[in-house]
Amino acid sequence: LEADCHTQPPVCEMTEPFPIDLKAYQEVELDPWAQDTIPADIKAKIQANIELARDAIVFFTCCGSASGYGGHTGGAYDTVPEVVLLRAMFKARPDKFIPIYFDEAGHRVATQYLLSALDGHISAEHLRNYRVGHAGLPGHPELHCTPGVKFSSGRLGQMWPMVNGVAMANAGKIAVCLASDGAQQEGNDAEAARLAVAKGINVKLVVDDNNVTIAGHPEDYLKGFSVQKTLEGHGMACQACDGEDIDALYAALRAVCVADGPAAVVAKRKMCPGIEGVEGECHGHDAIAVAKGVAYLKKKGHTKAVEWLPGPPQS
Repeated sequence: LEADCHTQPPVCEMTEPFPIDLKAYQEVELDPWAQDTIPADIKAKIQANIELARDAIVFFTCCGSASGYGGHTGGAYDTVPEVVLLRAMFKARPDKFIPIYFDEAGHRVATQYLLSALDGHISAEHLRNYRVGHAGLPGHPELHCTPGVKFSSGRLGQMWPMVNGVAMANAGKIAVCLASDGAQQEGNDAEAARLAVAKGINVKLVVDDNNVTIAGHPEDYLKGFSVQKTLEGHGMACQACDGEDIDALYAALRAVCVADGPAAVVAKRKMCPGIEGVEGECHGHDAIAVAKGVAYLKKKGHTKAVEWLPGPPQS
């Protein structure tokens, strides 16, 4: 499988430059043990990084819509702020963290592919082959298939128990698991929570609590369910915050990281914040429609991306 993934050429060779310059990403460091708040100069770079990453995700997941292979925009788009902050924290304190962005919602794989491109494992141009058959960018992360991807993630609820094991095998370091309100409804997660609390496992969850799953809005179809109350019922300490408030999000991340043992950040936000016609809607869970992506990218001034979406520019 590894040889198959790595030796097959992309279905579509990309000769046009990626229309959003990922080299503009500004690497920064944040030390939760030394910095209570985000310094103003670093905050400006983090905000620029968030915008850049979200624009890129909208573009290449829309490529999945345009190609007919589909994919998922919303979850990966949503979790960019915590991923950008975690990246800065991982860089500042490699002695404290296992530098892997484990994700229990495997369909948010666009995050992992963007990180692979930022780290130079794959080209930015190759992102336009998102989910294309035999291109090595499958719909869930697959270890040994895509360069730079460090784990495999299947159905919702499968990942957290595995991350518990990683944390147990790496005593003295923090394992972080990106989580979702959908995955938190799974029984596997309930068992993982009880084990983490019982054993004092140093695992930190960052939950994208956007009130959207593929089935609809949990607040409507699962009345009474609360991610925070459920986790606290298992004995986990929780920090709830507005996931779009960078200062509040960093404060919550810092609080769970500097404390020993299992803890969770519950980041409340609407699905696809800032994408007109998609924000807060269930169809943001999948790869957003090309027309919605085009409108968003036009508003952001990404003319080349808009020109490319219907297909590679004709010479």
